[in-house]
Amino acid sequence: MSPETPSLSNARGAPLDGAAREQCRLWYEQHGEAVYNYVRFQVAEPDVAEDLVADTFVRAIGASRRYDEARGGPRGWLLAIARNLLHDYRRRSRVRRYVPIGTLGDLVEDGPSPEERLLRREEVGRLLDALGTLNDSDRELVSLRYGSGLDGSEVAELLGISEGMVRTRLWRALKRLKAALKELE
Repeated sequence: MSPETPSLSNARGAPLDGAAREQCRLWYEQHGEAVYNYVRFQVAEPDVAEDLVADTFVRAIGASRRYDEARGGPRGWLLAIARNLLHDYRRRSRVRRYVPIGTLGDLVEDGPSPEERLLRREEVGRLLDALGTLNDSDRELVSLRYGSGLDGSEVAELLGISEGMVRTRLWRALKRLKAALKELE
């Protein structure tokens, strides 16, 4: 993901005021990685993911006056915006549901040596291949919980379902993911 904050203007193309720019910068620094990881789990091309993340923050700033902290934190709000943009993107482009592992070279990896990085890349590859076999609903749930780091209550709030339902659906999705991983071995 690009380290620069997206270019900011409102829907009419007019520059945003300093306070709105500062709010966007702070949200981007605090939540940009979580939003990117969520989106990146869902699309095959890194450039598309970066565009969707930038659009998320531009849309959030355009609606920043309507943001109500009492209804939830900014990360959940930003992920809801990203989720809507992702649905719009899929509807417009009819993107394949499978994300090929070869296109995911931009995932950040922590490994002290090249050998460990290679092993980790292979593990991540197998995991992403297995994720590609899941349906959209399961992949979205896993992406929100583990890609974006939301806890169960935040996922429940974002999806509009109960926390118990999140736990049940996540348990089932992880069971299917585990089965898919075994098939790929």
